[in-house]
Amino acid sequence: MDTPDSQPKFAYDSIEWGYYDRVFRRCAGIQSKWHHLKFARIRLEMSNYHTHLDIGCGPGTFIGTLKSSALSVGVDIAENQIAYAQSRYGSPNHQFKCFDSIPLPFEAETFQVVTMIELIEHLSMKDNFALMREAFRVLQPNGLILVSTPNYASLWPLVEGLVNRFGEISYEHQHITRFKRSSLDALMQQTGFCHTRVDAYQFIAPFFACLNWKLADMVHRLELKYLVSRCGLLLVGRGRKR
Repeated sequence: MDTPDSQPKFAYDSIEWGYYDRVFRRCAGIQSKWHHLKFARIRLEMSNYHTHLDIGCGPGTFIGTLKSSALSVGVDIAENQIAYAQSRYGSPNHQFKCFDSIPLPFEAETFQVVTMIELIEHLSMKDNFALMREAFRVLQPNGLILVSTPNYASLWPLVEGLVNRFGEISYEHQHITRFKRSSLDALMQQTGFCHTRVDAYQFIAPFFACLNWKLADMVHRLELKYLVSRCGLLLVGRGRKR
């Protein structure tokens, strides 16, 4: 795991209002398919639940894809993204709150599932430990945590470098902690979670979306059989509260 000693603070409120949600909803191109496949994988891991917390929810897109019969709460430090999420996806069972410090504004043992989708790479290890312990606190006994992050033991550094150079948004000053399977598993275990497992997912399928949206889905199904477990560009870690 690589954690630079010092990094400039990135101003997350500088990201355009609802930017990632608009990317998701355009349903065309590589970036949009990337988010569609990623969210589908996390939903698959969630199974049945009645209460869910999404930490680092951004513009609320993931919660917007979830069933409305269960309570999902999204929290994020960016006030403008929370305002967008509330206006776009807010409902009695889909709620959004801004927070800028720990502890999280919830009682202990409130949620059955906690998700952190591509969040921990934006934080220092000190902040990750504190946030994971908070996730542990607000989970109910046997509650499930799901954490996704780029896989820096894969070809991800090459992909990230290309995005930084040619994409609309650069991650050069956003991704400050780099995880591999072993370091993500260690983070979960060291913050109290048991029955942990880390899998790789998401390989080249999204890149076929620039040719055809459905072709990318076909490639994705093939990858699941032959490539993703060894070459996946993302990691998803899961664990249970003791």
